[in-house]
Amino acid sequence: MEQSQDDVSWQEIAGKVKIIFTVVFMLIGAELLYRWMTHPDDSFSIYQEFIAWIWFNLHSIIFGSDTIIITTGENGLLNVIDFTHPNLIGSDIPLLEVTDECVGIHEIAFVCFMIWMTPGISKNLKLRGIASMTLILSTLNISRLLVLYPLAVNGCSNSLGEYGCWSPMWDFHQLMLDSGFLIIILIGWTGWFILVGGPSKTREIGDISKLITIPKGIKQRNPLPQWSLVILFIAGILAVSSAYTLGFDDGADREKIEALGCEGVISAICAEEIREWENISGKAIRNLLTSALFTTFALMKFQWTSNTDEEE
Repeated sequence: MEQSQDDVSWQEIAGKVKIIFTVVFMLIGAELLYRWMTHPDDSFSIYQEFIAWIWFNLHSIIFGSDTIIITTGENGLLNVIDFTHPNLIGSDIPLLEVTDECVGIHEIAFVCFMIWMTPGISKNLKLRGIASMTLILSTLNISRLLVLYPLAVNGCSNSLGEYGCWSPMWDFHQLMLDSGFLIIILIGWTGWFILVGGPSKTREIGDISKLITIPKGIKQRNPLPQWSLVILFIAGILAVSSAYTLGFDDGADREKIEALGCEGVISAICAEEIREWENISGKAIRNLLTSALFTTFALMKFQWTSNTDEEE
């Protein structure tokens, strides 16, 4: 029995399956790398304070400055929010800390990686998509934080002073972190993919090399552009700060000694000391790695083989 010209061969099917599995493994690899890079507590401390500041000020404008208080947490960051309202008195509503998981960096990084690795799309369209999705997700994240207050107040309107009456706030918060943002990411990426004509551009891709490109050449940037100097300056700050923390900072050295003294000891105090030193050393090591990557990117120019970099 002869095979029709319209039939898909097993070789083509195998090629498509290979591409799908490659995409999945790349996403898993990127996720694991992100988790490792952000393992220390408060990995985005400056950005966490910035988001808390935006939340506090927008909330004050919308609901009134007497309904919210911003305070410093145990980590020394000004990123703890406390709601005040007659409905919430006696309900033991918890303080809301803007942690590194609440600022939306993970979701933004994930969708940006999805967009960047999409084959068949020009670099310019990818950059526009990344900028658009970053703006959308950042706006939605701030909106999510602003919604928490009315959810808590309304939840306690019929049960004043009852513990846990603010649970609608917490349920919504968990829903968004667990699955809400993932759904938004999938819808956002799908919409972008269709908008830029992705289906027609990727339908004929059967070669996995179009998905994973390797630099065909690496050379030093000479002369260095202005943006390279800025990146080198940032990399230098990261490197010097990390080296100082690991080698010369008295506070960090004290934490290291206390953590070493707690090895093999099971207690809450020792667990906290070990965690504190792991956070300090972990951030410093990751900053050194980031500094090295920034320096490489600023000094070296990578020449890629690509058929989709033209303006579309």
